[in-house]
Amino acid sequence: MLCKTGRFYVLLGCLMGLMAVGCQKQVAKPPAVPLKISTVQAVSQQITDYDEYVGRTGAIETVEVRARVTGYIKQIHFTDGQRIQEDDLLFSIEPDVYQAAHQQALAKIDLMKARVGLAKSKLARAKSLIDVKAISQEEYEENVAALTEAQAQQVAAEADTQISALDLKYTEVRSPISGRIDRAQITPGNIVTGGLGTGTLLTTIVKTDPMYVYFDVDEQSVLRYQRMTIQQNQAGGPSPQAGVQRDLKSFEIPCLVQLGDEKDYPHQGKLDFLQNSIDERTGSIKLRAVLNNSENLYKAGMFVRVRVPVSEPYSAVLVPEASIGVDQDTRYVIAIGADRKPARQSVQLGRAIGTWRVITKGLEPGAEVVYRGLQRVRPGVELDIQRIEVPFELGSTFKGAE
Repeated sequence: MLCKTGRFYVLLGCLMGLMAVGCQKQVAKPPAVPLKISTVQAVSQQITDYDEYVGRTGAIETVEVRARVTGYIKQIHFTDGQRIQEDDLLFSIEPDVYQAAHQQALAKIDLMKARVGLAKSKLARAKSLIDVKAISQEEYEENVAALTEAQAQQVAAEADTQISALDLKYTEVRSPISGRIDRAQITPGNIVTGGLGTGTLLTTIVKTDPMYVYFDVDEQSVLRYQRMTIQQNQAGGPSPQAGVQRDLKSFEIPCLVQLGDEKDYPHQGKLDFLQNSIDERTGSIKLRAVLNNSENLYKAGMFVRVRVPVSEPYSAVLVPEASIGVDQDTRYVIAIGADRKPARQSVQLGRAIGTWRVITKGLEPGAEVVYRGLQRVRPGVELDIQRIEVPFELGSTFKGAE
């Protein structure tokens, strides 16, 4: 058996052997695996800043077609919803009564003409007799009055004829404008009542090409637009007439429109009207744009979104939203330098364009930034970099007036 001293040395030797084995394992530790990250290149694009509003479409012309005379509907000459031209025949009202009244009025004119002729003859005879004092002055004046009365009755008969002719004309209801017609509100065989403003509603017609879009703009935006137009007015030289300011329509300011089922803003129009006063209750003013509607895509009363440019086109640096980190109130990106090392750079953000974001300060065009995995990137870490291409589409922004 070993003594106590011998046991101590054996135990000490075992501990030293274990420490040696541990040191050997640490020395044999494999190298760290590089961190896999994806990077993307910051792009430079010509863009234009814009304001966005919600608007509603409105027909450029809307007409309620009403009966001007009373009678029975004889025939309908259109198909519900069809496109019609100005002066197309729409409805026929039974004309018999109005035709007879017109013939009666024409006959009355002939009667009045005969009376005027007779009165002229009597007056001529009376004039020859008054010269030789064969009749009294009173009798002569009665003949003068009779001629004047007959002439007045002839004028009245001619006016009655014009009225009867209009009534007869109104038995044919024609389109006052070109456009698209609604359904017929009444069918043949039914009676309609005529009148100015009180006549029976027969149908409606709307002219939708071009189409208007109305939207409300806040007071601050109005002031900005006015200053923009004033600058353009000054830069464009003198007005056609000295001292005359150009109106909004003459500037041909473009705008973009999005329908309810669209994600982009593919439809381009122009601003053409600004209301002449601001609503005191809301502090807003109504603005109007006009759009081409030759394909009949827009219907009156549709909700749309409108974008209005508020700057001239300028070159901007953009990166994907996913490549931007947040540290309290600071926004930053992880840029990859020429030495392939990551470096954090604080940036100032502009507006979003789809999944991309404008960088107003802190980054140069062409810079390579971390796209995925930026939270795992640490200073000095070895990186396995894979550059990817993120699709960028400018579609919903302005490239300038076309």
